[in-house]
Amino acid sequence: MTDITHRALPHGSAVCDSMCNKHTAIGDQRNLSFFGQVKEFFVKMFSTIDWPPRWHCGTWTDFHGWLYILSDLSIWAAYFAIPFLLYRMVKKRKDIPFHTVFFLFIAFILLCGTTHLLDAIIFWWPAYRLSAFVRMLTGIVSIFTVYALYKILPMVYNLRTLSDVEAEITERKKAEQEAETRLIMQRAAEELMARKDEFMSIASHELKTPITSVKASLQIIERMADKNENMLEAAPFIGKAIKQVNKLTEIIHDLMDVTRIQGGKLELVKTDFDLMEMVGEAVEQCAVDDRHEVNIEGDKVVMIHADRNRLEQVVCNLLTNAFKYSDESKPVTIAVAKLRDGSVKVEVIDRGIGIPTNKIEHIFDRFYRVDNSSKYFTGIGLGLYISSEIIKRHNGEIGVNSTEGEGSTFWFIV
Repeated sequence: MTDITHRALPHGSAVCDSMCNKHTAIGDQRNLSFFGQVKEFFVKMFSTIDWPPRWHCGTWTDFHGWLYILSDLSIWAAYFAIPFLLYRMVKKRKDIPFHTVFFLFIAFILLCGTTHLLDAIIFWWPAYRLSAFVRMLTGIVSIFTVYALYKILPMVYNLRTLSDVEAEITERKKAEQEAETRLIMQRAAEELMARKDEFMSIASHELKTPITSVKASLQIIERMADKNENMLEAAPFIGKAIKQVNKLTEIIHDLMDVTRIQGGKLELVKTDFDLMEMVGEAVEQCAVDDRHEVNIEGDKVVMIHADRNRLEQVVCNLLTNAFKYSDESKPVTIAVAKLRDGSVKVEVIDRGIGIPTNKIEHIFDRFYRVDNSSKYFTGIGLGLYISSEIIKRHNGEIGVNSTEGEGSTFWFIV
């Protein structure tokens, strides 16, 4: 059976008009000023005397009316459930960005749901003013929501995707594994270097005594050969043997210096001396067979407070290096200059094969030798390392400027 209270009243709009204006004269509201209309709107916000319920306006069948009502109630229920779930999400996940936008969406969806709830209620309670007010609030909140969403778009575009995060995690794990591998290799290298230092210390000390004995024996044989005509033919070979023993002695001294450096036992005995005099003696000591011309440039007297023997060792190492990697026809220059801060700079300049740019940073490392020349020139790669350590212990600086194929300038400042 059909409920007649839900049907539209007979005679359509005439009946609606009579019900809407039964308490108010027609035209009274229209004659009010704008502000008067606004005041009346808010004063009568919950008043329903100006309209009949929606059931009584228009031609509503039960099916049409209830379909409208149930649809609005379904939308309202969904619109109220979504903000509740969003709020729980924001409260539980503090790391979710853009909280302001989330709360604006919550307010916007709640107000949208309220408009649908009021549309359903108006079938019985014609609160058209309240419905209009809620719709106005919905519009305002929606504008703020759109603006807030527009403002965060650049940040949203820059957010990392799940694949980005996974890739970053993979890279981080890879970097951690590589770092761990490098650490293991570094520790292994340090352990290996420590064992090498221990071996060099033992070997250099053990070799020192027999080499000294061999050298003394060779010197005795050399003197005997000078006195005995029958041994004249053996004299050149004895001289070569003494030369090789001297080279071996130098290597042993280098090994002993390295062990002292690594053990922190390289002591300096500083005195005041003439650096130019020391450089001259170093040239005489290192210039073997006068095969290279050496030019010394600078003041005649340059007084300095340092360890004379160790600086002479540095100059000899740099000179030997210059002789080794430059042609005999090209002179080597030693330039000594006083600097404004009172320190002294010594340069050993050769016009030899030079050093490749990518090798220069390693030139003062232990046992390092430039690859393209190591098979042609003798040495174990300790001279420059020892020289750099001696200068560092003088609180000085050491370096090299080189152009491949044109020569090198080794320098130090003390």
